[in-house]
Amino acid sequence: MRRLSVAAAMFLLLVSGCNPQLFPLKTTEGVDPHFDCSRWRTFPNQFQDHKIQLGGLIVQSDTKTNTVTIVAIQLPIVEHPAYGPKDTKKRSGEFAILYRGKIEPVFLQAGNRLIAVGLTGAPVKVEVDDVLRSLPAMTAQCIHFWNTGGKDIADFGYSGAGYESLREETYCETLLPDQ
Repeated sequence: MRRLSVAAAMFLLLVSGCNPQLFPLKTTEGVDPHFDCSRWRTFPNQFQDHKIQLGGLIVQSDTKTNTVTIVAIQLPIVEHPAYGPKDTKKRSGEFAILYRGKIEPVFLQAGNRLIAVGLTGAPVKVEVDDVLRSLPAMTAQCIHFWNTGGKDIADFGYSGAGYESLREETYCETLLPDQ
C-alpha cells in the first residue's frame, strides 16, 4: 500500500512538473477563450475591457516612467502555454501591450516571445519603423517572457544537456494596499 502511495505521489509530481502554471490562477480567471483577435484589430474601439490572453513576438518596446509599452506580432499559443507561443507563418498582426511596472531590459528585446493576460483598451499611438501607428492595445496584468533572442523556444534544450539554457520570467502587477 505504501508503494502505491509513493508511486501515486511521484506521478502527480511528474504530471504537475510537465505542465507548469505561467500565471497565478486568479489572473487567468475570466479570460475570453473565444476572443476574435482579427476583429479586435479591425475594430479596436468595439472591444473594451475584454479579458484576453495573447502570445506574441516582441517587435519593440519603450519604457517611460513606470509604464512599459511593448509592440508585438501575435503568435498562436500552443496547447500547453508553458511552452510559449509558437512561431508559425500564421502571424496575425501587431498589437500593443501596456504594463505598469518595471521589467528587466533583457526581456524587452526584439525577437523575444511572450504571453500576456489583461484587459483590452483603447488603441494607442506608437511609432513603429519611424511611422506613427494606431494599434489595438491591452493593459497586461501579467506577462511571461522567454528570452529567445529571436530563436524558437523549441531550439532551446534543458540546461546541462549541452544546450543553451532559456531564461524566462513572469511579471505581474502588484496591487497597492489601498487598491
